[in-house]
Amino acid sequence: MELTNRDFARLKNFMYNNYGINLEKKKTLIETRLVLMVKRLGFADFKSYIDSLMQDKTGEQVSILVEKLTTNFTYFMREEMHYEFLKDEVLLPSLKKPPIGGIKIWSAASSTGEEAYCIAMLASAILGKNSKSKVHITASDISNNVLKKAKAGIYSEDKLSKLPQSWVKNFFQKINEKNYVVIENVKNLIEFKYFNLNNSIGWDKCKYDVIFCRNVMIYFDNPTKQKLCKKLYESLKPGGYLIIGMSENLSNLETDFECVKPSVYKKRF
Repeated sequence: MELTNRDFARLKNFMYNNYGINLEKKKTLIETRLVLMVKRLGFADFKSYIDSLMQDKTGEQVSILVEKLTTNFTYFMREEMHYEFLKDEVLLPSLKKPPIGGIKIWSAASSTGEEAYCIAMLASAILGKNSKSKVHITASDISNNVLKKAKAGIYSEDKLSKLPQSWVKNFFQKINEKNYVVIENVKNLIEFKYFNLNNSIGWDKCKYDVIFCRNVMIYFDNPTKQKLCKKLYESLKPGGYLIIGMSENLSNLETDFECVKPSVYKKRF
């Protein structure tokens, strides 16, 4: 089964126009990753699959496609220095001067939930009882499939190896020989929801103290990054922080962000 240049162009334009994902020069990768799936779904060729994808109103096919074309690779305490920054610059200072309405944090590409749960567990460890009234965490992703896994909050024992043992003890329950589930008090700090960062709507509902948008812009070209950064800037409170992946930077973009340290940026006003 061959991905023709015409079908590649259709798929590339569809993903870029709707989701901002840049698939330029990835024809071979797409063909390799999708051919078995397309056959398994019962399509005779890529054209039929792409036709169906574009007509699907449920979003399920796009969720599956996004998972195939992007790397939902994450783990607990990934890029640990970001959690240290969150603790030292946001959570601990809030003990002395609690922000009105509580701290608002957004995990903008939450994948299977490890990032959002790390934020929630860190907040619980520092803020103690009644954390729900002190911190509000929104976790979003473009894939409904990974969001389902995130909401379930079930992880194998080996996934928890990088977490402090006190967190494993206090924030998880063992459900069988191999798996643990996040306790409800931690789950209740997080609202998981579908969100497309390429959308032009839904950005004005809340202003955040911190936005984690890590390892997302690696899939975008510069014009899309520029638009996203503008939206993220507007979604932060004055003095709020944007945290991106350690392999990412905004140096080649025109933004109003102030670089605080590598991969951490601040809204100046």
